[in-house]
Amino acid sequence: MSNTPIIMGTGRIDIDFSNSTFAKPAYRYQIRTDGIKFIDPETQNLISAFELVEQQLANDAFGLKSTSYAKLNLFFLSLDTHFAVNLIHKDDKVILTITQPNTFGPTGDKVFKGLNLIFVESKVENTTTLTATGQVTINFLNNDIVLQAEFLPDFGLRFYYDQANDPSLLKLKKFGVLELAALTVSQPAVDAPSPQVLFTFDEGSGNTIFDSALDAGQPINLAIEDKDVVNWLDGGLMVNPKESSLIASTPIQKGQANPIKRLVEACQKTNELAIEAWIKPTNTTQEGPARIITLSQNTGRRNFTLGQGLWDDAPSDVYDARIRTSSTNLNGIPSTTTPAKTLTTDLTHVVVTRRYSGEVCIYVNGVQRVEQIGEGSFANWEGNPHRLALANELVGERPWAGDYYYIAIYDQALSEPQVASKFAPEIIAEGTLTLDDGFGIVAQKRFKTLFDYNLAEERLRAKMDISAELGSQLSFNSLSLEWQRSPDKLSWQLTGQGQVNLTIMGQTFDFVSQPEQKAD
Repeated sequence: MSNTPIIMGTGRIDIDFSNSTFAKPAYRYQIRTDGIKFIDPETQNLISAFELVEQQLANDAFGLKSTSYAKLNLFFLSLDTHFAVNLIHKDDKVILTITQPNTFGPTGDKVFKGLNLIFVESKVENTTTLTATGQVTINFLNNDIVLQAEFLPDFGLRFYYDQANDPSLLKLKKFGVLELAALTVSQPAVDAPSPQVLFTFDEGSGNTIFDSALDAGQPINLAIEDKDVVNWLDGGLMVNPKESSLIASTPIQKGQANPIKRLVEACQKTNELAIEAWIKPTNTTQEGPARIITLSQNTGRRNFTLGQGLWDDAPSDVYDARIRTSSTNLNGIPSTTTPAKTLTTDLTHVVVTRRYSGEVCIYVNGVQRVEQIGEGSFANWEGNPHRLALANELVGERPWAGDYYYIAIYDQALSEPQVASKFAPEIIAEGTLTLDDGFGIVAQKRFKTLFDYNLAEERLRAKMDISAELGSQLSFNSLSLEWQRSPDKLSWQLTGQGQVNLTIMGQTFDFVSQPEQKAD
């Protein structure tokens, strides 16, 4: 595992108390595997939870305004649903409580409810320890299951089913009864790199978007030049720019340190890149390409750009990535473009990766939508006068309108499992399944079953270990089935996708079923 702490969540607290004149009004914060860290609004340095309450708040009694909130990386699919937060300092403990009594989950599928999560940072002499307790309820095959919170220092936050204290028999309509043994909601244990640049959009006000990758080095902050074209959201930024509007890193004067140089040199060292974005486009008609994020100088010279749409009669409901190498032109062309209708106005997770071997991939909501093989290195990347910008080109003329919730830039390509882990939690269940009478020779028999719930696709896959002899030369070994959530979200339906493993006269065979294709 990486030595860099894992960020499990972010947010903002707005202090509410009248006794002290030393308090600063708002603090962004990160819930990390090395503790709860707050960001000093004056210095932008990380401070510990105890430095906040004991030094900056001078141990005075305080409360939080209702505008305070938390976002959990485990539930990124619900970035537009914010969680209430409270902060308490008691003896040698700082307690951060995160709650969401209502249902939440990805678009249209409210899988979770009743979140109550408590992080406690304790101090003994000069040593601090972070723990987490709490629970959330998951709707699993139309059954509500209470899961317990657990913090693992090497992997972060997860929720698990406590069978000993809450035994459950789940009725699966038209299928059978499941005796649940285990159910976990977690991020897959893949060792993802830490970002070189990170924007979480938790500022809530002001003209600056601060780089939160504070472990990477000198931050690359962005200045909003025209406040009239932005609107701060809780944990996001709505942008509706003009042709000339600019949100960009500061121009570098001679003799000044250039933080862009740090990013450029890091990517040149690996010849790899990943751009990760959680965004909500305003419409599907923007073109140019309209710049979502760009490291460039003007409309014809760049290191990289993630944009929406092409130009003229080409589709505008696509994502387009331009990455300059020694084999492209200075504009990063030829670019890599997703198929038409890939881009929607929903909250979307977009990841662009470029491997040292030349493959450029674009993933949309965890699924690879395009791969293109290129050549060359980043040896010709430039620092100054290139600048990092959102929602437009550095010289204007390529505005992009939409909501920003999260932007991360890496000096390594993310693998497919790493992209998946950043999009949706992994939901795995195990148990013993007893099939209904309609399953013939295997009816009313108990089988060990493993479930994989793909929250993004709203699909549930089950693999049953079946040992059933149909004759002296024929036996069942395993059965795999797939369900999909119904359009009204009220039931689950078999998709027709499945697989049966049989042994026939001593040889093993897999028989696969595919859903019936509907005629156009």
